[in-house]
Amino acid sequence: MPIIDFLGFLKREVRWPMLDFLRQRTRSWVIKFLLGIIVFVFVLWGVGSYMREPGVEAVAHINGEEVSQSQFEAQYQKIIDVYRELFKGSLTPEMIKSLNLRSTVLGELIQRKLLLQEARRLGLEVSDNDLMDAISQVPDFQVNGRFAKERYLQALRSKRLTPGQFELEQKELLTIQKLYDMIQVPVYITEAEVRDRYRLEQENVNFYFLRLSASDFLTQVKIKEEEIKNAYERNREAYREPAKVQVEYVSYPFEYFGSKLGMTEKEIEEYYQSRVKSRFHEPKSVRIRHILLRAAAGGDPKEREKIRVQAEKILQQARAGKDFSELVREFSEDPQGVDAQWMTQGQMPPPLEKAAFGLKKGEVSNVVETPLGYFILKAEDIKEEKTKALKEVREEIVRSLKTERGRSEAAKAIDADREKAFSGVDFSLLAKERGIPFKVTPWFSRAEPLSEVDSAEEFNKAAYSLAQKEISPAVEGPKAYYLMRLKQRRESFVPSFESVRGAIESRLKEAKAFELANQKGTSLLGELRKEGDIRKLAAQHNVPLMETGWFTRSAPEIPKVGALQEVKPGGLPLSSLQPAADRIYTQKGTVYIFAFKESKGADMERFEKEKQQLMEKTLAEKRQKALERYLELLKAKARIQVQPAVLEQS
Repeated sequence: MPIIDFLGFLKREVRWPMLDFLRQRTRSWVIKFLLGIIVFVFVLWGVGSYMREPGVEAVAHINGEEVSQSQFEAQYQKIIDVYRELFKGSLTPEMIKSLNLRSTVLGELIQRKLLLQEARRLGLEVSDNDLMDAISQVPDFQVNGRFAKERYLQALRSKRLTPGQFELEQKELLTIQKLYDMIQVPVYITEAEVRDRYRLEQENVNFYFLRLSASDFLTQVKIKEEEIKNAYERNREAYREPAKVQVEYVSYPFEYFGSKLGMTEKEIEEYYQSRVKSRFHEPKSVRIRHILLRAAAGGDPKEREKIRVQAEKILQQARAGKDFSELVREFSEDPQGVDAQWMTQGQMPPPLEKAAFGLKKGEVSNVVETPLGYFILKAEDIKEEKTKALKEVREEIVRSLKTERGRSEAAKAIDADREKAFSGVDFSLLAKERGIPFKVTPWFSRAEPLSEVDSAEEFNKAAYSLAQKEISPAVEGPKAYYLMRLKQRRESFVPSFESVRGAIESRLKEAKAFELANQKGTSLLGELRKEGDIRKLAAQHNVPLMETGWFTRSAPEIPKVGALQEVKPGGLPLSSLQPAADRIYTQKGTVYIFAFKESKGADMERFEKEKQQLMEKTLAEKRQKALERYLELLKAKARIQVQPAVLEQS
């Protein structure tokens, strides 16, 4: 496999652990697009020398080998540069921060080190001839289809690389490629395997089910006093109360102080005009759903063309009226594409933005080529740009002016009152004189927000910094200043048995009730598997019989039940041949017993039309799983040490 094919292979097939970590924490497909660029940078231009620079501390050790600080920073800067180029100045510091790029880059460096170590252990090597052959096939280094040395050197200079650096990087990539081939080439699929999977996943089913709630068994549970005491003694620390404080405070609302100041219509008009574009203008937005087929930028033209043709075939199905959400589930390599999201201009890379904002409601775009692969977009809804009239936002402007002007007046008032408080004036009198709120808080911990305060973090931080009877500086929130005095402090403690007895008893009862529900469910399941008629069983035991309604086996959730963690991919293994479940299922204190009712077969004519695409997708998934298992094993066996400070830098 030539090197550029390998780049495409990495883009399409390899899942990178730190990227997965971030994917779990965002549902934005635009963010996922950004994350994909990281892989592109790693595989195309490498990660720099593995030699440690004198006097430079390592940021990580992997089985005794180092990743240096300068190597890490260089790679981090490369990725930042690629993002900035891609977004043409619209990449904000907030966006960079939200991506957690430092953690991501370090994760990729660690994984690459693990892969190279494993390749060496297995004796995998790349000859100079293999290296030169691979480099000569990179399209960026060719003129009229043939390798051109001057073009090659020019391309490297543009990336500030020497031939020696680049060739070392590519030799390592080819070595990793050999490792991937060793793992994945033995993996295969058969048409029968894909056909069976399609038939199962696309089949529509309707199940009976019985629901047993733990709460229905609470009256049957009796807890002995000895059990409650034993639970307390075994888990005393679990009942520990955190340190808490109680403060009295005066609130200085900005809007209140601003309301005492005069305001003219001219001032309201000027405020509106100065902010009409930034605040009162709603830009055009499009609610987008998308399909993504990954393909490495700069990859083998034949491979990219193959993926583009596949995208065009999917586009034909979409324009022929096939449900776009189903096409996303079936073909997209970004499963979040099924979730439509509102997007405004400046939030997407230029090629996608141009396509998205050129669509009418319900329209499907042409295939859009990006560095990450090929996209197909559908505009589910459109909101045209709109500028709110002054009369629509007048009250909002009045409140804003009161707040802005009131801030400085509130600051003057709190400074004056703080001096009075130091001289002995009571907080309640200060508040009464000004007609502003005075309150005494309930006990609260450092991490416990107070609903009455609009800046809980700063308020709590100030409260916990005070000594007994000490008066705080002015604490600023979004809507008010606060002046507080510590009334009482209570250190952390383990409460007495008597004070937590009721809570312990309730937890023990809930646990035992759930056990009874499990026992009842297991008993009912045994009867069901023996007798085979869930309707009769429900009537005999006076348990309501319910139906899920129609859904596909591959659906992420079961109607009227939700997602069950115990259900494996492909859904519940129920059919006319196996009508009763082989186990009970549980969720949040509830036990479920399922039985098959009816099914509608999958559309096998559609399978024949899409068979080749489905086989390619299934093979890719199967190979990816094989690779993931191998990578997980490498990581589990590795000794990895990371310097936390490198991740804390901005």
